[in-house]
Amino acid sequence: MGAFIAMRKQRRMQVRHGVLLMLFFFSAVSFSERSILSIAGAPIAADLGIGDVAMGFLFSAFGWAYVIGQVPGGLILDRYGSGKVYGTVIITWTVIICLHAFAGFMAPLAAYISLFLLRILCGFISAPVFPANARIVGEWFPPSERGRASSVFSSAQYFAIVLFGPVIGWIAQEFGWVNVFVVFGIIGVACAVLWVNLYKDPFPKEAKKKENAAEKSKQIKERINARKLPWKQRPIILLLTNRMTLGIYIGQYCVTAITYFFMTWFPVYLVSEKGLSVLQVGLVSTIPALAAFIGQLWGGRFSDGLVGRGMPLSKARKLPIIIGMLCSMTIIFAEQAESTILLVAIMSFAFFGRGFGGMGWAIVAETSNPTNAGLNGGLFNMFGNSAGIITPVIIGYLVHWSGSFGLALLYVGIHAVLAIICYMFFVGEIKQIPMKQEETI
Repeated sequence: MGAFIAMRKQRRMQVRHGVLLMLFFFSAVSFSERSILSIAGAPIAADLGIGDVAMGFLFSAFGWAYVIGQVPGGLILDRYGSGKVYGTVIITWTVIICLHAFAGFMAPLAAYISLFLLRILCGFISAPVFPANARIVGEWFPPSERGRASSVFSSAQYFAIVLFGPVIGWIAQEFGWVNVFVVFGIIGVACAVLWVNLYKDPFPKEAKKKENAAEKSKQIKERINARKLPWKQRPIILLLTNRMTLGIYIGQYCVTAITYFFMTWFPVYLVSEKGLSVLQVGLVSTIPALAAFIGQLWGGRFSDGLVGRGMPLSKARKLPIIIGMLCSMTIIFAEQAESTILLVAIMSFAFFGRGFGGMGWAIVAETSNPTNAGLNGGLFNMFGNSAGIITPVIIGYLVHWSGSFGLALLYVGIHAVLAIICYMFFVGEIKQIPMKQEETI
């Protein structure tokens, strides 16, 4: 009997690690899709006659929809479950990616409008991916393994460029940017087939029905209680007026602005200002991404090590952020680099710092009260990803106005400084948010 139980546990462990591998790969594909427009941005802009400002708005279209889609995406997940929603997202995303290719056969204005609208649709449909990853990890992994599992799919945002950056650059240069979207559409089909055929709900159907019924009843009671509260006591107002949480949200915006520079304008910068080919950009852009990937894994381990040696939690979480942002500040010197090797070294060091300081989700977990974890995480993600709306547009204007990337790099470096100021002087002690039980929603 003991041997049978051990075999079942071993089987379940193998299955959940297979699920985690799928989440990592699908997340990497999703994040790499965001990089297509940036790596292939120069030939797209040349073919369609798109200026710097218009390109900035095109880069930001995904971010607008992604931020707006966070709350609706979460509600859909709660109602229909992670497995069904994830599969639907992959299938719909694949269709939208394939439609991007048709823009290459349109007149320039029609192509630009089409790409803009399709980027918005991509943002909406991608909104539930990260929350779904977290929910699936929560369903499949015990509490003692969820932290490591979450770090695996979180790191996909950096590793995506390492996996697919050179592929995107090569296809764009050799076969044209239209074919990049065709290839990723095919990859999306493969992802959909894998998910539909391999993913199974970890809970028995009857147990799941009972769980859903209990959860629905709880949500109804919470909504009724929320209506009785004065608006100043509602959780969303309390979170937005709490000095610690507001500082964390603003700090995350500043940190994420650095990420969106690398995800949008960095490849264009390498082509237009440094004279690299699209293929070279696809290869070169993998180096800073790999540095950020290593930085994130190392930063988390470094912080946990500080906690293990007795350092207060607040200091142990802030120190990697401060060190990381000091590293990221060096991006302002990139414009002075006279060789590609030195430029890549500076950018890699700066992006390594971004990864090393990526303690945001760990801080959210440690500050959240059990009654406001979802809301706290949602606001955190919305503030952070709003940088995806603002940063590409501002950089587009700065490049258009100045004729170079000098001011743009200074703009990114200032965000690293602001993040340090936020965590050193504004956030204060990192601790669980005090919130009364009756104030839940």
